[in-house]
Amino acid sequence: MHAGGAISQNSKVRKAEPDADSPVGTWLGGSVCTSGAPSCHDEKVVYYVTAIPDNPDAMFIRAQTLSDSWKYDRTKKTLSMESGERFWLLLINGKRIDGTLTVPG
Repeated sequence: MHAGGAISQNSKVRKAEPDADSPVGTWLGGSVCTSGAPSCHDEKVVYYVTAIPDNPDAMFIRAQTLSDSWKYDRTKKTLSMESGERFWLLLINGKRIDGTLTVPG
């Protein structure tokens, strides 16, 4: 994780489709704030994850407040993305994704 960062948000989502071996698909769940940051809000979230043609180490994720290309690590079963000083890390566990957003301070 980012040095000096603090976890401000946790996500727990479940896959809407039956294929548990791939992150590709529609994921439904919630994102819960774990810090007192005024800009952080609990929310219901839908993640749309699609493969990027000719790039097996990346996925495109679209959700309510984000839309970007993410690094995909098949061995660790993780999706990660850095945006400015924010670092997202999602762990894929079958039909479930658990993740964190780490921000400075």
